[in-house]
Amino acid sequence: MEATKVSDLVLLSREYRPALMAFFLRRVHDHAEAEDLTQEVFVRLTNHSADDVECSSAYVFQVASNLLKDRVRRYRTRLDYRSSIGEIESHYVDQLDPFRVTAAKDSIAAMCKALGELNDITRQVFVLYRLEGMNKAVIADSFGLSISSIEKHITKATVFLTRRFGGEQ
Repeated sequence: MEATKVSDLVLLSREYRPALMAFFLRRVHDHAEAEDLTQEVFVRLTNHSADDVECSSAYVFQVASNLLKDRVRRYRTRLDYRSSIGEIESHYVDQLDPFRVTAAKDSIAAMCKALGELNDITRQVFVLYRLEGMNKAVIADSFGLSISSIEKHITKATVFLTRRFGGEQ
């Protein structure tokens, strides 16, 4: 850095440092943060031409104001990021958790056993409708039954499974 630029910066620091510290302390209420922001003002002033730096206190405080705006934007961005990460983590479930895998296998086995206790046509209708997502009319045509009959089989299976797995209190 040039000697004249350093001396100009020292003069600026002597002139504006107390006012900048007061400016930042009123807004951030943290002495260390105010020190950092004041130092950053002078760093930014060194990156500008001598004409800009010599202009006035209005320029120096505009730089300070811009620093505060940048700080608020960074803070909000970090806060938004942290909250989005928190939401993702709260919804995350480890897919390979051995307890979940075992519980799922047990649930599937219990469901298969319960479905096996239904009569053949009721089980097939229920599986086609609930698990395969087939339309009632298509199932009715496949079995040669009415849609009303298909609905009765679905209801019968649903009631049976609800009772089996504790749906009724």
